[in-house]
Amino acid sequence: MLTRNTLLAAAVTLTTFGFSAPAAAQTYYYGVHSTSQTLGYIGTFTDDSQFQPGGLFADTLSDPAGATMSAPGYATLYADVAASSEAQQAELHAQASGHAHVVSGTNINGAAPYGFAFSHFYDRLTVTSGSLPKGTPVTIVFGNDVEVHRWERVGAYDGYIDMTLQIAAGTARSRWSSHYLYGDTTAVAPQIAINTTVGSRLSVDAKLRVMAKAFYKLGTSGDIHADATARLVIREIPEGVTLQADSGTVYPVVPVN
Repeated sequence: MLTRNTLLAAAVTLTTFGFSAPAAAQTYYYGVHSTSQTLGYIGTFTDDSQFQPGGLFADTLSDPAGATMSAPGYATLYADVAASSEAQQAELHAQASGHAHVVSGTNINGAAPYGFAFSHFYDRLTVTSGSLPKGTPVTIVFGNDVEVHRWERVGAYDGYIDMTLQIAAGTARSRWSSHYLYGDTTAVAPQIAINTTVGSRLSVDAKLRVMAKAFYKLGTSGDIHADATARLVIREIPEGVTLQADSGTVYPVVPVN
């Protein structure tokens, strides 16, 4: 009875003074984020999923109708832009397009319209093994696999496809960029080797961005389409070693052909 009465008295005291035990905030080491943005004329907008800790999938779309713009003393212009993205663990997708042309007139006054898409996931991987003791050095090779579905440019344009993968302290970045005046550049980093140990935890951060901008230019239109999917895969992993993801995702083992 003494113990019971003591507990009841304590409960009454806490209730009387308004005290309550704080709820523990859960920390997530995985999540997703998706953004699709269009700019350049009235009606364009941004669709943003916001950063989602603990999330496994997010998608956004910004696809306004094309628009004709005119003002006294200036050329009549037409533009049409779009962007979309999807983010999930192990796979990102982003696409954007832009079109612009001068309908009539020569006095051009208008900002170049464009579409921009951003896709992001992060995760944490624990290196485990049923046969190797904790602390055993191992090397794991990850693939920064980017599939370019569409990369088309005509007339006056500017754009890029950019994929950045960071695992622990290692980084791999692949980028395709193109400008109608300055030409094309390509730099591809298809894989990243991580030296680690059994029992270690590896942070993963993957971001895919695409941008498609079209310019108003007399005598030509501007058209650009950028569409890509990026996947995180395991290229090489020692026998008996596995990776456990906080998100529960099983990252596929895809050896180099």
